[in-house]
Amino acid sequence: MLSGEQLLKQAFSEVAAIKYEQVPECRHIFSLRYRIRKNKLLRSLERKSAPEPRAHTGRFRLKYLVLAIIMACVLVLTGGVIMFWADGFKGIVHSDHIRLYVSDIEGSPETIEKCCFLSVLPEGFTLEHYTTGYSMNFIVYRNNEGEDIFLIQYVKKEFDPYVNNVDVEFTETTVNGYKAIYAEHSKDGFTDSIIFWDSEDYVFEMSGSGSKEYIRELAEKNEMSGFIETE
Repeated sequence: MLSGEQLLKQAFSEVAAIKYEQVPECRHIFSLRYRIRKNKLLRSLERKSAPEPRAHTGRFRLKYLVLAIIMACVLVLTGGVIMFWADGFKGIVHSDHIRLYVSDIEGSPETIEKCCFLSVLPEGFTLEHYTTGYSMNFIVYRNNEGEDIFLIQYVKKEFDPYVNNVDVEFTETTVNGYKAIYAEHSKDGFTDSIIFWDSEDYVFEMSGSGSKEYIRELAEKNEMSGFIETE
């Protein structure tokens, strides 16, 4: 017959095993600068695919496994979720990233019906590459100095990017009257910025080198002038 202590250990092991199965795979979130640079490598897109699970090598040390189990149990018991709220946007906050969503998707298109290109560009920038899909369009503009401006057009219901929030603070703003949020990240003498705005039918993401005011002003000019649209 098992002693009281042995029964307690057995019960804890069984509960821990169940809770560990409920702990989600960790998704590594790269910095904003990496996010901008890696977009250069995207050359094909048919449909937005589900994120691949992060590959793990070796074994977790026991103390980290126990800690993960305890944290998962606490979240399950308390239902604790940290939310991000901004005018027109919401998100789930994690230790190193925010998963963003748009607040209002009612009446928005189910697919990309018109692909939007920038009508106003800074001097020296030209269209480098674009890829169209059912739920997302990805467009790259580049100048002779190798600087890039990225424009991503999302179907609202498919908008759920993972955005780095380490040393980054999002600020509410507007783009030609549309609800928007933007942020910048500076490190080692480089500044990269990103802006998201809800343009009624779609959500747009623009990012590139420069201050958040620079990126916001470019988004504003294009909304005021109107995008170049193709069916």
